[in-house]
This record gives sequence, structure tokens and C-alpha cells, in this order.
Amino acid sequence: MSVRGWRIWQRNDGGAMEILVEPPPRRDEVLAIVGNAVYVKDFATFDEDRRFYKKISDGYGIMGILRITPEDSVLVVVTGVVSVGKLKDDADILRVTATEFIPLNTMATTGNDVDTRLPSLQRLISSGSFYFSASPSFDLTLSAQRRAEGAGSDFRFFWYESFSSLPTGTSLDRSFPLAAQVHVWISASEDGLRRTQNCQGEHYSIRAAIVSRLSCERVGTRFNVRGANDLGAVANFVETEQLLVFEEEEVSFVQIRGSIPLFWDQPGLQVGSHKVKLRAFEASVPAYYRHFYQLRKLYEDVAVVTLLGSKEGERMLGDAFKTQHSKCASDVPFVAFDYHAEMRTSRDNIERLKKQIFPLAEKHGYFHSKGGMVVRHQSGVIRTNCLDCLDRTNCVQTLLGLHMLCAQLAGLQIETTNANTFTRIEEVFKDVWQKNGDQCSVIYAGTGALEGKSKLKDASRSIARTIQNNLMDGSKQESFDLFLQGSAVPPVLFDRASNLLPASLVQGNYYFREYPSAVENLLEQVDTLTSPAPLTIFVGTWNVNGGKNMHNVAFRNEARLSDWIFPHANLVSVSDMDAIPDIVAIGVEELVDLNASNIVKASTTNQRLWCEGLRKTLHERAPYVLLGCEQLVGVCLFVFAKAALAPFLKDFSIASVKTGMGGATGNKGSVGLRLVVHSTSIVFVCSHFAAGQNEIRDRNEDYATAMRKLTFSGGRTIDSHDVIFWFGDFNYRISMGGEEVKRAVRANQIDLIVGGDQLTAQKQAGMTFVGFEEGPLYFAPTYKYDTFSDDYDTSEKCRTPAWTDRVLWRETNWRGGMPKVQLRAYGRCELKTSDHRPVYALFTLDAQAVDWTKAEGVVEDVVGLMGPPDATVICTLVCPHDPLFPAVLVDIVLDRVKELGVPVLATNRVGGELWLLLESGESALAALSMDGLSIGPGQELAVRLRTPDWMDTVGPKISAHDPSAITFAGASVDAMAGDGNSLFNFDEEDDEVASTMSRMAPPERPRPPSARSGGTPRNDGGGTPHRVASGSSLANLDWPSDTSSSFGSIPNQSPFEASWTSIPPPLQPTLTTLQPLRASPSVAPCIPSRPAPPPPRQAAAAVNPFMRQG
Repeated sequence: MSVRGWRIWQRNDGGAMEILVEPPPRRDEVLAIVGNAVYVKDFATFDEDRRFYKKISDGYGIMGILRITPEDSVLVVVTGVVSVGKLKDDADILRVTATEFIPLNTMATTGNDVDTRLPSLQRLISSGSFYFSASPSFDLTLSAQRRAEGAGSDFRFFWYESFSSLPTGTSLDRSFPLAAQVHVWISASEDGLRRTQNCQGEHYSIRAAIVSRLSCERVGTRFNVRGANDLGAVANFVETEQLLVFEEEEVSFVQIRGSIPLFWDQPGLQVGSHKVKLRAFEASVPAYYRHFYQLRKLYEDVAVVTLLGSKEGERMLGDAFKTQHSKCASDVPFVAFDYHAEMRTSRDNIERLKKQIFPLAEKHGYFHSKGGMVVRHQSGVIRTNCLDCLDRTNCVQTLLGLHMLCAQLAGLQIETTNANTFTRIEEVFKDVWQKNGDQCSVIYAGTGALEGKSKLKDASRSIARTIQNNLMDGSKQESFDLFLQGSAVPPVLFDRASNLLPASLVQGNYYFREYPSAVENLLEQVDTLTSPAPLTIFVGTWNVNGGKNMHNVAFRNEARLSDWIFPHANLVSVSDMDAIPDIVAIGVEELVDLNASNIVKASTTNQRLWCEGLRKTLHERAPYVLLGCEQLVGVCLFVFAKAALAPFLKDFSIASVKTGMGGATGNKGSVGLRLVVHSTSIVFVCSHFAAGQNEIRDRNEDYATAMRKLTFSGGRTIDSHDVIFWFGDFNYRISMGGEEVKRAVRANQIDLIVGGDQLTAQKQAGMTFVGFEEGPLYFAPTYKYDTFSDDYDTSEKCRTPAWTDRVLWRETNWRGGMPKVQLRAYGRCELKTSDHRPVYALFTLDAQAVDWTKAEGVVEDVVGLMGPPDATVICTLVCPHDPLFPAVLVDIVLDRVKELGVPVLATNRVGGELWLLLESGESALAALSMDGLSIGPGQELAVRLRTPDWMDTVGPKISAHDPSAITFAGASVDAMAGDGNSLFNFDEEDDEVASTMSRMAPPERPRPPSARSGGTPRNDGGGTPHRVASGSSLANLDWPSDTSSSFGSIPNQSPFEASWTSIPPPLQPTLTTLQPLRASPSVAPCIPSRPAPPPPRQAAAAVNPFMRQG
């Protein structure tokens, strides 16, 4: 076991506080930390001044420096470990059980209270889930095969990459242990094993281990993080390695697990249910491709085993997974097995699963090395998942591991004909696999795995999970985020930088992570890094009065939805524009009656019907994908985008907030959807505010509540975005008499009543929608009408007409220059099935598309201006007269540095050199201007950086993060548009609409323009031409059927671009639904190897290495 030999010293003599780290064993250098600066100090100098230091801690290792705020940092010291065994003689594997956070800045000097997030973070790191190797040469982040290939650390499993790194080029390099969040279980050695080729009396020992590595790319707790992100990283991704070490030989078998690579989550309280919400199903195609591209790049062949069941959301999620897989990765084997249902029927059904997955594992084989030479490679992995990737996944991975154990032992030429020998090894691995499953479950769900052996034990764990996941995981998630990202850079700046560059690059780069000035410099280069990508955005809002008359549009023959969404006749000033918007955002208010039953649990029937009606209307013009559909009682937001735009979209998030009855009910409230288009962040917010002629204050409070409480993933607020589109039934009235307003409308004197508009007056007074813009109100008030009539309210209440339905926008324009958003049209449409008229606004937006050919150079320039992270320069004399740098010249050098306005934190004379530790890398670059300076008679100063090659070690590697490296194969735009995929966006309820929905499946392609306009002939497959009805019904819109048109091509502007149209159609999907199998002759499997192993001995020719012998 490692010695607790790391010593932490503190010096505080009235100046800047200095923390000194002394590593074991004694070295020539020690590490000094002053504020946020880190440098090395000569051990002899420290030894001379040791009396000025006080030892404050000691430990087994140091993780690094974590920035809590731009001003405050802590040094994370490992103070408690437990040895779990040795995989090799010099590789003692240690589990972290205790840590200490040593403050370095204001928290220590001013006595401020400790950051409230730190205790939770400290508990997380000390929870026993982090491991490191006492030997720096044994990298726990790598499997045996990747170590043999000489790969560098796998940063998917390198958990403290975000910590400040140590100075390079010193004797301290690699002295700090490499930590990763893994689960390591090493069994006791099995003595008495006998090799088949040796004499009967020669015995050996074996080390057996399960190593599970949890990825930090998309990490979180059970109900907080689900599915995939836009780069293809999935939640709860774990690489599990079954490893045996036998003398100088290693055999390794790797499996993986991970959440289903779609955009999905489980919102709300989850008690005994599996309610799943799919988000932007069609738009998840690029992320799905990227996920499997990365798996193939790392593991070669991949096979998928999904264990989802048929209950509630699992069935919908499983169907969506299968559908997406058939389009995007049809050449990847896909095995679907309803584990719960099959095992409930008969435990013998597991044999059917074995017959499907064991041949896949045998085909991939295992890794084998001997004496450092590779004997065999593992050529692929099996990716297993269930809903949580925990209990069911643990069982199936255990089956695979135990099955491959036979082959691994055969590869080591260990005799397994003795039943006792094999049973001993098998029992060890059964125990190890169970412990591994428990630990994987604790990290993600908070309890051990559900094993199915004890109902009482499983029930208690289920109850504990429910409480933990619903009520206590919020702080744990916050700890994960703080640990992986830190807080040195303000969230708004970090978010903007992540919009420009992949978040993995921004988070992984030292400067972007540690210095706000680096991020600010990057953002200043946005015009160089990006180019305008024009977009057309349609925003519409309509209060449909409970949706009671939504089926009567066609019957009344009043108007079509297309006249609202594509208002060509009203766009006189934009005749030169493309009439088909790239993004369509539609808000519907009072989608259902606002009665007590709907407030408690709103029906989604109307939501489904509206979604399909809108989709059909849009699909007649171009292929669109649904990005989001969210309902809060009566408020519902739909956002669609052209399928060709989908590869350029990322970071989807949906949120809602109730404002009815003081926030207690959702009869009034707001729904928001945010996304990033290219590098421009946009949020769409649909609201329904308090009603009543004189409730102005309540409406203002509803706005303020939504602005304050509407929070998206990552803590983003409405204000965090570049562009805000806010629309809905705001219920602001006209403070005039009803008859006066009606006379002005009849006389077409709209300008006479604009002055009475409450929203306009409140905006001007700064009481609501501060900074927002709105188009001129040239159209008549949209509320309140008699249904199916052009007459304003003639009921007993006789309400005053008002512009209750509005569309506003606001642009941050932090990039400067001309406004990026232009309003092109603002008006109303004459759909009369409600007491409101729908309102629309058409915008053009210049989104900023990243030019990836310039990204490398721009980022290198930004990092180059920041200087080396050690902020150290070395001063020498050109013609020295003494072996030591003259003490009399030190003050002269410091005065010259002071003239540059550069603070000096510390000095150190090392032989004939004077080392200056400066405040920052920028200061170090400025100090280079002293090179060649005369500091006395015949004394010329030479100045150089201590680490002149610092760019090679901390500079960003664009190629490692550039999504353009990912090439999609096997799909076209068809993979994202059409074929009824919107069904996956709803909960499995409201059975009364099932038959209606089945009739509303969208076509695979839109019909050509010549067949789209009402009343024009259309020929369905050669039949008699007929005319298309001019009226349309939301529940029974006529779908186009011609499939001859093409989608065109996608502009080659971004690495996310998929070249969809140039890709051949997908292959027939390899989807396997397990059926009873007929017995087949036993055939010895053939394991591919690279290079081929030595030919087997003749005596073992008939032995199947995958079958237990004896």
C-alpha cells in the first residue's frame, strides 16, 4: 500500500499566502502555489526556509487545483485510500475514501464562509468511487488492449482533467497519480491452477479483476441526465473490462453500456413509473450517427443488445430506438429482448438470448498479450442497455463475462477440465460481477443493484432509489458539474464559447477553462471565426378557445392553416424572400378547456392532433422535423425546423413555469424551448398571462416570474440567449371604451387606438418586456370575436377589443455590428374557429456559422496571446562573471519589470539564472521585451520563457474535437423527415386518438410544388387527376402522396454537415426480435485474431474454448 508521503506546507508572513507541496520520495524540486499561479521551487531553497513554513496536511496524492470562482481555488488532496489489490507487481490500485480541500485564495485570507457546494463535492469525491494507480506507468483509464497499443490517457474516463495541471518539464511530471472514476474489484489469487502444457506438479497463481470506467462526457444522476447530447455522448456510459493476469500474460474482455442515444428524459416526479419524454426525435439523427461513429472508431465492430420492456414509456422508447437504428446504423446487429417479460414467463427463456448474443461475443473475441507481445486482439464490443443501464444490463453483462471466461482461460492454457478448478474461478467472478453491478448502480441511482433474489431487499432499494432520485439528486448533480467544469469562467461567457466550439474542447482546454480573458479574446474573434448563415423564422400564436371547434375549419371553409403559416398574400414587402421558413415556432393557448380536471392532468389529445395537423401543413412545402412539443395545461409550444437544418442544431432544452394562482396552477404560465443554430442561441417562449381588463399588475408579475424562473439545462435562463422570441396571449387590453375601439376599427383608423394599448404603455414605463421590440400594430385587434364571425363580442359582457395576442423579440447583439434580426412581416390571419384571431411574425436572422477551416488558426492565436501557464521567465546575463546571478542586479531587474506594469509574485535564483514568477502567462510574454536590455556596465540581460514549447502541451487540439471528422453513412434527409416519427413525442395515453393518429402518418416525401396549391390537378400514381380541396381540417388534412421529388442538397458550411443527399439508401436493418429457435448442430466458433495465434496442439483440436470442459 502506498505511503502517505505527500506533505502540504503553508507560509503566510504578511504577504501573499504560499502553499508548498512536497512529493515523495524526496526530489530536487517542490511545487509552490501563490494565488492562482503554480511554479516549481528548488528543494534546497525550501529546505533553507523550512522554518518559515507550517505543515498543514499530508496525503497519498494530489488531484490538482479546482477553481471554485474566478477568485477562489482549492487544492484537492487525497487523505484517505484503501488498497483493493494489485493488477501487476508495481500497480497497487487504491480507492479514494477521504479528501481535503485546502483554500488558496480569499476563502483562506478573509475568513469567508466556505462555498456551500464544497461539502457536497467533497462527499462525492470521497464516496469510494474514484481510484488511482500507485504506479504512474499503469494507466487505469485504458483497457489492456489500448495500453498495449500505446494509446495515451483516455479522457473519457479522466475525471479531473478540468483541474489546473502541474508545470511540465520538471521532475514532478507524472508524479501525481492519474485518477479516474472506475469500479475495480480484484479477487484474491487463485493458487493451485495447472497449465495444460506443463508438468502435473507445477502450480501458478492468477489475478482476476473487473474494471468499470464511467465516462465523464455526459455524466449525471438518474433522472437528471438521460439519453445523448448533440456530440453523441450518452449518459451512464461505462466500459467494463474482465481482466485476468497470469504470470506475464494478460487476457481482457471488454463490454460497454450506455443510455439510448436519442434525445429523451424523464421529467417530473417518477414514483413507480417509467414515463419517458422523447425530445426532437427526428433531429437526433446526427447525434445517433456520431455516437456509433465514435464507438466504431474506438472498438471496431459493435453489436447492440437492448433489454427494454413493454411498459409505459419503455415501449415507446424501444420502438423509437429500433426505428432510428434501422435508418442510421442498419449494418450494426441489433438484438431486442424484453428481459422482464421473458424472465417472468420462464427463466429458461434466457437461453434464447444466449443463442443470439454468445456468437456475437465469440466473433469479437478477447485481447491476449504475452510478455508484452500481442497474441490476439478483441475486434468488437457488445453494447448493452436497458432503461437505466443498471439491473438488467448487469445480468446480461455477467452472462457474457462468464461465457467468455472459458475462452480467456483457454487462451492462457489453464486446465479447466477439472470441474473444481473452473468452479472456483467462476464463483470468484460471479461475486466480483455482483459487486461491480452494485457500485455502478450506486453512482447513477444511489443504491445497489436490484438482483431479483430477495423481494424484500429489492423493495427497500427501490424505495430508497425513489427518494434519492426525486428529492436528493439535485445537489449531487451540481457537484458533478462543479467537479467537471469548475466555475472560473462566468457561465454566460462559457456558454457563448461552447456555442462557437465543441463544448468538449472548451471544457478540456486549460485557458478556456481557467481564464475569462481567454474566452473574451475568443469571442472577440467571432467575426473572423464565423460567417453569416441567413435564416427565415416564422413565429405564430393563437388562442384556440379550448380547441372545441378545431375540427370545423374545413367544414366552415373559412381558411387553411397554410394561409397562416405561409401568408404569401400579406408579404408585399418581402416578395424577394424565400417563402418557406427554416424554423417554425407556433404557440397555442387554451389548447384544452381550463377546467379543474385539465388543470390537474391535461389531456394530450388536442396536442397530438395539432402537432400532426401542423406537420402535414408544413410537409406540403418541405420536409420538416419536430424539435419540440411541450404542453402546460392549455399552453402548448411547437417548434419545427427544416430537415436540412438539423445537422446544424444542438443543445435542445425545454422548460415551463406555472403562474396561475400565484404559481400553484398551470392554467396560466409559460413554456420555453431553447436551441443553438450554428453558433447562435435562440429561445422561443410562449405565454398565457392573467386575464381581465384591469389586471395589468398581474400580467406584469406573470412576465417577471417567467423571466426569473424559466430555467433550462445547465442553469441557462431566458437572458442567456442571443435571440429571444416571446409570443402568446399576453392578455394586455386597450384602455378605451369598447364602442370607441370598434368605430376606429370600422373606419380603419388603427392609429387612434394604439395609444390605449396597455402593453405598449407598460413597455414604455419599463414595467414589462424591457428591451423587447415589436412590429407596428397595423392590424385590427385580435380579441374578442364571436366564433365563426367577423363581429366583435356581442355577448352580455361585450368585452372591449384588444391586441391580446402578440409577438415580441429581443436581441443581445453582444457581437456588435448591425442587428442580426429583422422583422419582415407582422399581421393576423382570418381563421374564425376561435374568439381570437391567429397572429404571425416573419423574421430573418443572420445566424453565425463556424468556418472550421479558420478555427484552428483562431484558437491557436487566442491561446498564444495568453502565454505559458507557469507564467515563469528566466533571466540570465549574456556574459556572466559569477556562477550565481548577482544579488545586486536582482532589484534592478525587478524595477524594470515593475516599469512594465507586471506584478512579480516570487523570485528564485537557480545557479546563474533568475527565475521570475509573474501574475499570468500574458505577463510572462510582456517580460520578454526586456531581452537584450542593459542593466549595468557591460551587463546585458537575456530573457526567455521557462517553457518555450508550452503550446504543444496545453494548446487545444481541434482535430480531436472537430465534428467534421465524423462521416455519416447509410442515410439521407429521409432519415429525419416524415414516416410518423412524431408519434414518439407523446406519452402513451389518450387512446381515443389512436385511430386518428394512424390515419395521419406523414408521407416519406412531399409532393412537387405543382400539386400543392388548392384547386390544382393532382395525379395519384397515374390515376385520374382530381382537385385538391381548398379547405383543410386539422384532424383530417389531405396528405401528399407523390414521392418523386427530391430534397436538394445541404450547403457545405459546417463539420456537422452530413452530405445527406450524396449518401446511398440504407441497407436492410439487422433488427432481431427473439423468436423460439430450432436446435442447430454445435459448431466450434472461430475467433478472429490479429495476428493469428500459434496453431493449437493436436490434443486440444476438438475443444471448444467457449464451452466449459469436464
